[in-house]
Amino acid sequence: MTTIEIAALEAALSSAFQGGELRRRELRLTAEEAEYMALRWEGVRLTPLSPSGDKMWYLVELNVLSA
Repeated sequence: MTTIEIAALEAALSSAFQGGELRRRELRLTAEEAEYMALRWEGVRLTPLSPSGDKMWYLVELNVLSA
């Protein structure tokens, strides 16, 4: 992803999670966006739900503690 795409994704994610007030959302992401979140966001859990065109719906949970 380009720097501009990453900045746009980060802004969209910040908006989706309202600055940390929400910790669980269903989001439609590309495989590249999901991989970025998995690698860069500490404590995130991505659960694939269903395909939607060129993207996939994921249940995204923040601040998940590993077992």
